[in-house]
Amino acid sequence: MAESEKSKPPESPTTARELDFDDEHHEHTASPAQPQVDDSSKPEFVEDAAPPKPPRPAKPNPVKQAENTLKEAFPSTDIAVIKAVLRASGGNVEPAFNALLGLVHRLNVRN
Repeated sequence: MAESEKSKPPESPTTARELDFDDEHHEHTASPAQPQVDDSSKPEFVEDAAPPKPPRPAKPNPVKQAENTLKEAFPSTDIAVIKAVLRASGGNVEPAFNALLGLVHRLNVRN
């Protein structure tokens, strides 16, 4: 270092000494002073209780949903017939719909 640089006061604790890249520990290692924080002036963090979750809507019964779908499509058909056709089609709406469509068509042709 030059003479003019040695006489200047250090700018900060990190520039007060030259950097030492050795892995050896030295007795006179300077570390920046940690400021003391007064925790008593900080407001305490009070965790609010989480609001209750809204109730989940009940899952519709797939059989009831299929019955309702078919009842909407065939309002004049008795619900017992719709249930029987739906049961015969294994609970599948599409084949039950096709069977009811054929049934209603045949009933309407006769009348």
